[in-house]
Amino acid sequence: MATNVFLGTELKLNINITPMGDITMDDYDFIVELYCSPKRTIIVNKADAIRVDEDNYIVCVDTNLTGVGELKCKVTAQIPDPDFEDLLGTEIVAVDTGINIVKAL
Repeated sequence: MATNVFLGTELKLNINITPMGDITMDDYDFIVELYCSPKRTIIVNKADAIRVDEDNYIVCVDTNLTGVGELKCKVTAQIPDPDFEDLLGTEIVAVDTGINIVKAL
């Protein structure tokens, strides 16, 4: 069930990626894309996220920038992996936020 929030709400989302062996979120770069429509995408780099601990980072979202609709979240991570030529494996995951942004009454 989606949670409705009004346009103009400022949200904080916790991004958590389970460690892969000894590799935690502290060990690699990632970007978070948040949007209701791809034309209005907010991009948050790891450097702009708030570190909670090695497996959790907070991203802040101003819903005035996303517009109305179902808030979507895509995380792209560059995981160290010696099997790839550039020593990085790209992991992409879509996250169901369960948040629906609506216009004020």
